[in-house]
Formats: sequence, structure tokens, C-alpha cells
Amino acid sequence: MMITLTITVLVVLVLAVLLFPVTISFNSIRSGGKIDGLLGVNWIVFIFSYTLKEKQLEIHIFGRSIFRHIPPGSLEKKPPELKPERERKKARKLPHIRDFLNMAGPIMRLFKDFIYAFRIKYLNIEVTFGLKDPACTGIITGFLHAAGLSHTGYNIRWTPDFTEQAFDWDVNGKAALIPVRLITPVARFITNKQVLRSGWRIFKG
Repeated sequence: MMITLTITVLVVLVLAVLLFPVTISFNSIRSGGKIDGLLGVNWIVFIFSYTLKEKQLEIHIFGRSIFRHIPPGSLEKKPPELKPERERKKARKLPHIRDFLNMAGPIMRLFKDFIYAFRIKYLNIEVTFGLKDPACTGIITGFLHAAGLSHTGYNIRWTPDFTEQAFDWDVNGKAALIPVRLITPVARFITNKQVLRSGWRIFKG
């Protein structure tokens, strides 16, 4: 009786935790050939942040930094050591392509379910582009207008540059995900007969 009660309480607690949304915020800027950006993930008391330019990863709990990683830029990369011919291992045989093809459908459905599980709170995209030939820039501009990207409900703007070749952007947005919504797609994927059969054949090699 006590074991059953304990398991029930643990399951309820896990489900309650999975009901807390995960908030993902991001921004990326490309200007003058340089790219910078920031990715942040916030869930309950945890905050994960990653800066693209410095390649810095930082983790916070209750607002306090507990982990920070900055890759040293001064370390020189050592050239890969070439092993003698006799020490090289033989390449493993690749699994059957048919097994991967059988899993393609379930994988695409899982990916689609993951995308639909996210709720975009806001999305701002500003792009400046230009090709060597101004006529090609005009063609792309006309295509973008015809595609109706500016009427998607998000702030999407583009500015053609007819004077020079350019490609800059300023993107920022925020999305939310409730983890419990992923349980059904993942369960459907791992119990799919095609996935089980093909995955077992791939595992056996």
C-alpha cells in the first residue's frame, strides 16, 4: 500500500513539473559580415543561456550562476595524428538503407509534432539583402511580396539593397513549450512497429 502511494505521489509530482512551460528566447544579428546572438532557456528555477559570439554557456538556478563555460581561444588545435596503416580499424558496415527509409515517416511525424508543440509568443525578422545583379534582387523582392510573408501574423520585413551585394539580418523571438505535450508524440514514436523493427535491426548492425 505504501509503495503504491509513493509511486502515485511521484507520478503526480512529475506530471505537475512537466506542466510548467519552458520559455525559449533567442536573437541573432548579422551585420558587416559578423554574426552575434543569444539563446536563453528558462524553466521553473533554471536558466540556460548561450552567447554565439563568445560561445559562452551559463546556467543559473534561483538567479545565481552555478556553471559557466568559455572555450579558451588561445589553445592551438593540434593536427590529427596519422595512425599507421596496420593500426587503422576497418570501417563498419552501414546499416541497411531500407531500415532508415522505413523510419523516415515516423521521424518526420515526430518532428512535425515537436514543431506544433511550440507556441510562438512573438517573432521579429528584419532582413537586408542584395545580389550582384540588381535585376535579380528585384525578382526576389517581387517573389517575397507575392508569397505574402509579411501577412503571416509575425513581424517579418525585408529591405532590398540594389547598390551592392549584402545579406544582413536581425532576428529575435520567444516561444513556449509545455513538456507534457511531448509525451504523446514520443510514446507514439517509440511504440511504432516500423520504428521497433527497423531500430532493432540497426542496433544489431
